[in-house]
Amino acid sequence: MPETPYLPTHLQQPLLETADWLYQSSERLALQLNFAAQALMHTLTAGGRVLCAGEAEAAWLAQQAANLLVRGSGRERPPLAAHALVPASSPQHATLAQQLHALGHPGDVWLAFSMERDEPDLLAATQAARELDLTLVAFTGEAASVLGPQLRDTDVWVPLPGTQAPTLFALGWLALHGLCAAVDNHLLGEAE
Repeated sequence: MPETPYLPTHLQQPLLETADWLYQSSERLALQLNFAAQALMHTLTAGGRVLCAGEAEAAWLAQQAANLLVRGSGRERPPLAAHALVPASSPQHATLAQQLHALGHPGDVWLAFSMERDEPDLLAATQAARELDLTLVAFTGEAASVLGPQLRDTDVWVPLPGTQAPTLFALGWLALHGLCAAVDNHLLGEAE
């Protein structure tokens, strides 16, 4: 086997930091993901739906969340009522808040993904979700600077460790898969 080539520290450091953050926060993250799965299950079994949203790369996480909830994460089950809202790309397109007002009903879940940046469309839609009495499930960085002030006692906050958007995105993707697996476990029992 050839010798391992020299790896520059700047390439290895972000991976080691992410692994360390995951290790240190795994218990708290798993607990919050369980609470989030319970909130989704409560809504879905009561006939409500999950409306997913984010801005920039977090919009992709929202689309994946809706897709995984509708089609499942590997185990066969009926589709769940989930829909991804699309951020407005121009003034001619509907904002997240306008889409939420058109689709949301009291008792639905507002599943929001924040990368802790300037996210005015997501913030306005989250405020609209408050007005419509939706349950907020927020995936944010630990600072929760954008969506944190919108959280109530009945909401679920999934704090992703880290501060940089690429790390939050990567950990959000992992946590999203954990959430969808937990939803499937609630519906179908533990996987064998």
